[in-house]
Amino acid sequence: MAQVVLAEKPSAASKIAYALGAKIRKKIGSVYYYTNSKQDLIVANAVGHLFTLAKKRGAEYPCFDLDWKPTYMSSSDKFSKKYFSALEKISKKADSLVIATDYDIEGEVIGLNVMKYIFGKKDASRMKFSTLTVFDLVEAYKNRSKSLDWGQANAGETRHYLDWYYGVNLSQALSKAVASAENKRVVLSIGRVQGPALALLSEREQEIKKFKPEPFWLLKSIIKIKNDELEAEYSGNELRDKEKAQNLFEKAKRKKAVVSDTKDIPKKVLPPLPFDLTSLQLEAYRVFGFSPKKTLQIAQNLYTKAYISYPRTSSQKLPYKLGFKKILQNLAKQSKYFDIVKEVLKTELKPNQGKKEDSAHPAIYPTGHAPKSLNKDDAKLYDLIVKRFFAVFGEAGERTTAKIVFDINGMDFSASATRTTKLGWMKWYLPYSKRKEGEVPKVEKGEEFSQKPFVENKETQPPKRYSQASIVRELEKRNLGTKATRSSIVDILFDRKYIVGREIEVTELGLKVFSLLKKYAPTVLDENLTRDFEIQMDKIREKKSKPEKVLEQAKKIVTEIYKDISKHELKLGHELFEAFKDVRKAETELMTCLKCNKGKMVIRFSKKTKKRFLACNAYPKCMNCWPLPQKGKLVFLDNNCKECGARKIAIFSSGRKPWFLCPNPNCKTKEEYTKLKSKKKTIKKSKKD
Repeated sequence: MAQVVLAEKPSAASKIAYALGAKIRKKIGSVYYYTNSKQDLIVANAVGHLFTLAKKRGAEYPCFDLDWKPTYMSSSDKFSKKYFSALEKISKKADSLVIATDYDIEGEVIGLNVMKYIFGKKDASRMKFSTLTVFDLVEAYKNRSKSLDWGQANAGETRHYLDWYYGVNLSQALSKAVASAENKRVVLSIGRVQGPALALLSEREQEIKKFKPEPFWLLKSIIKIKNDELEAEYSGNELRDKEKAQNLFEKAKRKKAVVSDTKDIPKKVLPPLPFDLTSLQLEAYRVFGFSPKKTLQIAQNLYTKAYISYPRTSSQKLPYKLGFKKILQNLAKQSKYFDIVKEVLKTELKPNQGKKEDSAHPAIYPTGHAPKSLNKDDAKLYDLIVKRFFAVFGEAGERTTAKIVFDINGMDFSASATRTTKLGWMKWYLPYSKRKEGEVPKVEKGEEFSQKPFVENKETQPPKRYSQASIVRELEKRNLGTKATRSSIVDILFDRKYIVGREIEVTELGLKVFSLLKKYAPTVLDENLTRDFEIQMDKIREKKSKPEKVLEQAKKIVTEIYKDISKHELKLGHELFEAFKDVRKAETELMTCLKCNKGKMVIRFSKKTKKRFLACNAYPKCMNCWPLPQKGKLVFLDNNCKECGARKIAIFSSGRKPWFLCPNPNCKTKEEYTKLKSKKKTIKKSKKD
């Protein structure tokens, strides 16, 4: 008999096996596991969740009668079956079990279910680690706890039940409403966090649509200072009246600009905080344009390769026991970091830390292990994490704003520019700490210069749309969802056609779902209720509350919401279907055909090749058709190509930065793209030669 150590995924299993000396690799079918020479230690793995919640046969909606069933039996994903079968065979050799899944709520549930339903055990010991380095894994094994983290396990199970109660029951109610009203099958969804997230985005969309711009005027002046021209702006009250702006302009005409004041205003720039998952997602979006989902995927990959610590953390703290000096010395072995590390090691190694803590994991940091090979995007994120680690040990930088105030016929005009006067930590965080730099000419108080005033017409702007990164930050701020699920919630809203675009726009379908739920079932959108459930789950994790209490409350709420939806089923279903049709029409009838100017260009699929393309719906009178990229999600934008007038498209692929293009194959932009591509190939070839 043997002790079995259960990892969450194959990549983690290989790291754990190596650290614990289980270096003999064996196979059950096509699934690998590891053992030692005595065969008294086995390291095996799941492949994420091997179990999922499913309603019992015959149960009616709203359904709360659920069982944990193997994932391969409850979904179209059969990939997990071979891992399930392998663990079943390994379990027969086990006399004890060690759970070594990721130390978080999801990892605890994965381990709990394998322990109960495959190994048939009531408890198991638990390894807790934040990196997959040999040292940390050996320490985690030596200091493993005798029991699961039952608070975390119960909180995780409760979350799964809650998400099923809300997500499946209420999504079924919406789809059923359409089926009853129109006898059509339409996939719609709503959930415990989806609802408040859609409400946030829809309320912003409504603000933007209702917004009425108001005119205002800026009075400015171009001031000639030797060989320079400096733009200064009137410092008085905002000019909402055109006549007043014109009067001030007349007053300033043909007058001298006299320097009335100059000042330098220094401001400290404090070092950044260590990365938690949300701040990493925001920063990666800012500097690379990575979606939050893509950032999490890359970070998870870097973690499983033991290059960084566990990324699903909400901590902004780096404890001293991590051994900063050793990590830095290991990072210095990578030549590109050598010089920075020398400077960092001269400091007190006291990191700037934030207030947020995570009981399970510290902030994200590099382990010091040098990557052997990384693709372009993985290398970018790794470099960002390493340089952020350096930056938190740096001293404050300084930015100085130079300001000049001019008197023009009794009116104050000012000009300013800001430059970095002390790099401090920013030197170690380059190029990500680059900021806009500017200077104003050197002038003396009392100097006079010629100037030319002008009036600029402006309009007030509507509120900004949320980006994929800023909505994740907003959800965190409101304590909606978890650090690991917020980006996936946003993805679901995209998949359901409720939202589109890089700067998020809510579709007519999304707005209709929001408005109908607000009218007939407002509880679904209630962020206070969702937040309260998050607080309750934290209490379960801390063993201050019982799952049964929370689930009973959820059953009552979901039952009431289900009744509200059912009460208005026909009207609700009809309006939802009409909105769905509008979205489908907008997705397919994309633009007027540029060839016949009568038909609409629509998306078609070839019966023979299954490939998608654009074709005029006036066929066979008009035979115009254009090819489309075959991979990635297509999003047609509201703006048209400046060259040919065709509606531009964006291609989203696996969370990568979107690719924007004109679909017209005869557009001039295509010629420029072909020339650029050819030039790049020539340069690449000449470099090889």
